[in-house]
Amino acid sequence: MPEAKRFIGPSARFLEDFTVGERLVTQGRTVTQADGLFWAMYSGDMNPMHVDYDFAAKHGLFGGAFPPGLASIGIASGLMERLGLSAGTGLAIIEQTIRYKTPVLFGDTIRLELVVSEIRPHAVKPQGKVTFDYQIIKGDDEVAIEGEWRWLFASRAVTEGDG
Repeated sequence: MPEAKRFIGPSARFLEDFTVGERLVTQGRTVTQADGLFWAMYSGDMNPMHVDYDFAAKHGLFGGAFPPGLASIGIASGLMERLGLSAGTGLAIIEQTIRYKTPVLFGDTIRLELVVSEIRPHAVKPQGKVTFDYQIIKGDDEVAIEGEWRWLFASRAVTEGDG
């Protein structure tokens, strides 16, 4: 049986394709109550602020239930995937910092904005680290979450010999 070839998506980027200072912006996505309930079921995070609408309306800070912060991070990860940058070339997310600035609420539309802040090729292996400064923006311009995202990307040398 012939050896399987590595799948590289049409929009995928190798390490060498990134430039420090480059800015990438995703499309928006509205955060729904279904997203919050799915996250609660999947993760087991049944905090009443996220799943009990009456309790959250009475005791919460934001007038009702709101999605867990990590659900917004998960949605942002999906928005990153939709860019196609890592399809076959993104080897791993190796580090992430998260700073919550303001809550994302049900009904908010969020987008992910990334700026390449560092590129570090590995000395021996055909790969390297790409660090993105990221912001999850809600509405037009309000920063809800920000931090750094460090990915491991393949370099072009990984495809040599793939035909």
